[in-house]
Amino acid sequence: MLTDAEKKKLKSAVMDAMKHAYPKGAVTTYAAAVLTKLGNIYSAAQYFSDTYSLTLHGEQCALSHAAVHGEGEIVAMAVSSNEKLAKGEFCYPCHMCKQLLYESQRRSKLPMTILLLNQSGEEKELLLDEMLGSYLWPK
Repeated sequence: MLTDAEKKKLKSAVMDAMKHAYPKGAVTTYAAAVLTKLGNIYSAAQYFSDTYSLTLHGEQCALSHAAVHGEGEIVAMAVSSNEKLAKGEFCYPCHMCKQLLYESQRRSKLPMTILLLNQSGEEKELLLDEMLGSYLWPK
Protein backbone atom coordinates (compact mmCIF):
# COMPACT_ATOMS: atom_id res chain seq x y z
CA MET A 1 0.00 0.00 0.00
CA LEU A 2 0.98 3.66 -0.19
CA THR A 3 3.10 5.55 2.31
CA ASP A 4 1.74 8.75 3.83
CA ALA A 5 4.25 10.75 1.75
CA GLU A 6 3.12 9.07 -1.49
CA LYS A 7 -0.54 9.71 -0.64
CA LYS A 8 0.17 13.35 0.08
CA LYS A 9 1.98 13.83 -3.25
CA LEU A 10 -0.74 12.03 -5.21
CA LYS A 11 -3.51 14.04 -3.53
CA SER A 12 -1.73 17.30 -4.28
CA ALA A 13 -1.18 16.30 -7.91
CA VAL A 14 -4.84 15.35 -8.39
CA MET A 15 -6.13 18.58 -6.84
CA ASP A 16 -3.79 20.60 -9.06
CA ALA A 17 -4.90 18.67 -12.15
CA MET A 18 -8.56 19.40 -11.32
CA LYS A 19 -7.81 23.08 -12.02
CA HIS A 20 -6.69 22.26 -15.55
CA ALA A 21 -9.61 20.32 -16.96
CA TYR A 22 -10.57 21.25 -20.52
CA PRO A 23 -12.59 23.24 -21.25
CA LYS A 24 -12.28 25.58 -18.32
CA GLY A 25 -15.45 25.79 -16.29
CA ALA A 26 -16.62 22.25 -17.07
CA VAL A 27 -19.52 21.41 -14.77
CA THR A 28 -18.06 18.10 -13.63
CA THR A 29 -14.32 17.59 -13.51
CA TYR A 30 -12.48 14.31 -13.22
CA ALA A 31 -8.75 14.03 -12.56
CA ALA A 32 -6.14 11.39 -11.85
CA ALA A 33 -2.50 11.11 -10.92
CA VAL A 34 -0.23 8.10 -11.33
CA LEU A 35 2.81 7.10 -9.33
CA THR A 36 5.40 5.23 -11.38
CA LYS A 37 7.86 2.55 -10.32
CA LEU A 38 10.60 5.21 -10.55
CA GLY A 39 8.71 7.37 -8.03
CA ASN A 40 7.53 10.06 -10.44
CA ILE A 41 4.00 11.41 -10.46
CA TYR A 42 2.08 12.41 -13.58
CA SER A 43 -1.36 13.97 -13.34
CA ALA A 44 -4.09 15.12 -15.68
CA ALA A 45 -7.76 16.01 -15.87
CA GLN A 46 -10.28 15.14 -18.54
CA TYR A 47 -10.24 16.71 -21.99
CA PHE A 48 -13.93 17.10 -22.78
CA SER A 49 -15.32 16.73 -26.31
CA ASP A 50 -18.76 17.93 -27.35
CA THR A 51 -19.27 14.52 -28.97
CA TYR A 52 -18.80 12.84 -25.56
CA SER A 53 -17.38 9.73 -27.27
CA LEU A 54 -14.10 11.55 -27.95
CA THR A 55 -13.70 12.84 -24.40
CA LEU A 56 -10.43 11.76 -22.80
CA HIS A 57 -10.85 10.75 -19.17
CA GLY A 58 -8.50 11.93 -16.43
CA GLU A 59 -7.23 8.38 -15.91
CA GLN A 60 -6.49 7.98 -19.62
CA CYS A 61 -4.68 11.32 -19.75
CA ALA A 62 -2.58 10.56 -16.66
CA LEU A 63 -1.54 7.16 -18.05
CA SER A 64 -0.65 8.80 -21.37
CA HIS A 65 1.29 11.55 -19.60
CA ALA A 66 3.43 8.93 -17.86
CA ALA A 67 3.88 6.94 -21.07
CA VAL A 68 5.12 9.92 -23.10
CA HIS A 69 7.78 10.34 -20.42
CA GLY A 70 8.83 6.72 -20.90
CA GLU A 71 7.20 5.45 -17.73
CA GLY A 72 4.62 2.73 -18.19
CA GLU A 73 5.17 0.92 -14.91
CA ILE A 74 2.41 2.33 -12.72
CA VAL A 75 2.26 1.34 -9.05
CA ALA A 76 -0.59 3.62 -7.96
CA MET A 77 -3.29 5.93 -9.25
CA ALA A 78 -5.29 8.53 -7.37
CA VAL A 79 -8.71 9.49 -8.75
CA SER A 80 -11.01 12.37 -7.84
CA SER A 81 -13.84 14.48 -9.15
CA ASN A 82 -15.75 17.55 -8.08
CA GLU A 83 -19.00 15.57 -7.97
CA LYS A 84 -21.14 16.30 -4.94
CA LEU A 85 -21.19 12.87 -3.37
CA ALA A 86 -22.52 11.85 0.01
CA LYS A 87 -20.06 11.33 2.80
CA GLY A 88 -18.39 7.96 2.34
CA GLU A 89 -19.07 7.82 -1.43
CA PHE A 90 -16.36 7.94 -4.08
CA CYS A 91 -16.09 8.33 -7.84
CA TYR A 92 -14.63 5.12 -9.29
CA PRO A 93 -12.95 4.84 -12.69
CA CYS A 94 -15.37 3.95 -15.48
CA HIS A 95 -15.25 0.57 -17.22
CA MET A 96 -13.01 1.83 -20.04
CA CYS A 97 -10.51 3.24 -17.56
CA LYS A 98 -10.63 0.08 -15.47
CA GLN A 99 -9.72 -1.86 -18.61
CA LEU A 100 -6.71 0.41 -19.24
CA LEU A 101 -5.59 0.08 -15.62
CA TYR A 102 -5.92 -3.69 -15.82
CA GLU A 103 -3.85 -3.80 -19.03
CA SER A 104 -1.22 -1.53 -17.52
CA GLN A 105 -0.92 -3.73 -14.45
CA ARG A 106 -0.80 -6.87 -16.56
CA ARG A 107 2.02 -5.51 -18.74
CA SER A 108 4.13 -4.30 -15.83
CA LYS A 109 3.35 -7.28 -13.58
CA LEU A 110 3.28 -4.82 -10.67
CA PRO A 111 0.30 -4.64 -8.29
CA MET A 112 -1.48 -1.30 -8.59
CA THR A 113 -2.95 0.62 -5.67
CA ILE A 114 -5.97 2.84 -6.32
CA LEU A 115 -6.57 5.86 -4.08
CA LEU A 116 -10.09 7.27 -4.34
CA LEU A 117 -10.64 10.82 -3.08
CA ASN A 118 -13.86 12.76 -2.55
CA GLN A 119 -14.76 16.37 -1.88
CA SER A 120 -15.41 15.60 1.80
CA GLY A 121 -11.67 15.03 2.28
CA GLU A 122 -12.11 11.29 2.63
CA GLU A 123 -10.00 8.67 0.94
CA LYS A 124 -10.31 5.00 0.14
CA GLU A 125 -7.29 2.90 -0.71
CA LEU A 126 -7.59 -0.48 -2.40
CA LEU A 127 -5.72 -2.69 -4.81
CA LEU A 128 -6.84 -2.67 -8.43
CA ASP A 129 -7.48 -6.42 -8.17
CA GLU A 130 -9.85 -5.79 -5.24
CA MET A 131 -11.71 -3.13 -7.20
CA LEU A 132 -12.03 -5.34 -10.27
CA GLY A 133 -12.95 -8.39 -8.21
CA SER A 134 -15.97 -6.70 -6.67
CA TYR A 135 -17.97 -6.83 -9.88
CA LEU A 136 -16.42 -3.61 -11.11
CA TRP A 137 -18.70 -1.30 -9.15
CA PRO A 138 -17.99 -1.58 -5.42
CA LYS A 139 -20.59 -0.43 -2.91
